[in-house]
Amino acid sequence: MDILNVIKQRRSIRAFDKRMPPRALIAECLEAATWAPSATNQQPWEFIVLTGSALEAVNAITEENFFQRLPDGNAFGDPPEPLKTRQQDVLDAMIAAAEKAGIDPNEIFENSLRFFDAPVAVYFVSHKDADSQYQLSTAAALENFLLAAHARGLGACWLTVTVVCAEDIKKQLSIPDDRELLGGVALGYPVEGSMLNSFPRTRAPVDEVTRWLGFENS
Repeated sequence: MDILNVIKQRRSIRAFDKRMPPRALIAECLEAATWAPSATNQQPWEFIVLTGSALEAVNAITEENFFQRLPDGNAFGDPPEPLKTRQQDVLDAMIAAAEKAGIDPNEIFENSLRFFDAPVAVYFVSHKDADSQYQLSTAAALENFLLAAHARGLGACWLTVTVVCAEDIKKQLSIPDDRELLGGVALGYPVEGSMLNSFPRTRAPVDEVTRWLGFENS
């Protein structure tokens, strides 16, 4: 599969069936994550893969403490324009898909607090640093993981809400103080035909977000 097609076809999955992906397949996707670039090849990432009772315990922590841990009580924040417009566009598309499928749109957010009931969750953990190079490196590993999962027929969704209760979860998972939770990913097999997995999503045109300098004669 052409890498550009993998990149463009990958999407966030929000409806998972109950099948458990083979451990070897998950490990293959994690290996792809380890081949991400990192600052001076320090590879500052660690992965925690959860299922069963271990995942249920983390979900319970998030559901119980989420709104208390939000700094401003707003799960979606207040992004600047034009980011806010893009955010609203995808939320509107998601709500429309839910209503068409007979799903209460409020359930989508509630389900996100428990990894959309996916059979597997993966936390991406980074060493802490002062200038964000470790976070950037681990984010690159996370993207590699998402692309590998899609290429292997799995569905995944990177969920920022799953790290709002980071300190509670770190305690539950015995994660040292010098580490931080960068992101959580829901993982499993997508429900085929689900409108939550197929509603339209767009990308801003490249020229809208790019400045070309020194190309006057190109």
